Amino acid sequence: MSDPGRGPGEQRRVSTWPAALGIIATIGGAVVFVVAFATGASNAWLGGSLAFALLGLGLALAFWGRDLAGDQVIAGPYPIPPEETEDQGAALAAQLDEHASVLTRRGFLFKGLVFSVGVFALSQVVLLGALGPWPGDRLSTTGWRRGRRLVDSDGEPVTRDALATGGFLVAFPEGNDLHEGADSQVVLLHFVNGEYTPPAGRETWSPENFVAYSRVCTHAGCPVAQYADVDQVLLCPCHQSAFDVLDGARPVAGPAGRALPQLPLAIDDEGVLYAQSDFTEPIGPGYWNIA
Repeated sequence: MSDPGRGPGEQRRVSTWPAALGIIATIGGAVVFVVAFATGASNAWLGGSLAFALLGLGLALAFWGRDLAGDQVIAGPYPIPPEETEDQGAALAAQLDEHASVLTRRGFLFKGLVFSVGVFALSQVVLLGALGPWPGDRLSTTGWRRGRRLVDSDGEPVTRDALATGGFLVAFPEGNDLHEGADSQVVLLHFVNGEYTPPAGRETWSPENFVAYSRVCTHAGCPVAQYADVDQVLLCPCHQSAFDVLDGARPVAGPAGRALPQLPLAIDDEGVLYAQSDFTEPIGPGYWNIA
């Protein structure tokens, strides 16, 4: 297809600078976006640089499609050239040089366009940093370790005398920040009337009938804050889940679907309670790899 007003041998004169300008704008905008994100710049810098890069990419693609895609199609028999003369040879050489120049510019700009698209795509990888740190094993571990002692809200070690007449208290792992270690809180109970029988496999977890359960509700993560000693159940005030403390803290009411994890306990020679290990199962609500 040839444009009206041009002879069969004429080439449409095109300018490559709009596409080149768009490529430069795309690369520049992408680089500024990465720098702005890494340095914590304002949203104006982030949005402005991203818009500048997208505008440059659109400009480059628009002018490439309009001027540089090479949509001219010539069909027909190849004419028999007349007897070659010096003038015709010079004209042919000039025409070949012009075509070679056009092809060279197109090839260079095409590589620049591909490069700019790659730079822009890579610049968006930094957005993964906004997703926060990878959780690792944080969802399945707490502040409890073997030998870590139980302390009260004042940071004082919990001894066997703390609940000599029964009842319950909230305990924390010694050395952990009480505000940051919310997932490590436990409800410590002491059964003094012989009503508690350890579940099978947990006979050594409750020395002198001291029992500790995670305080994080297995429904929505609320703190289990109440103890009904008459019914022997722990209660979650958020959605009224109830856990039977004499049966491994199994849920007996409310939406919670699994028991509160139990912390294995021991008592040292000074009468201080400590953990045998961390919880043997993840605490809190279920997530993707918990049934």
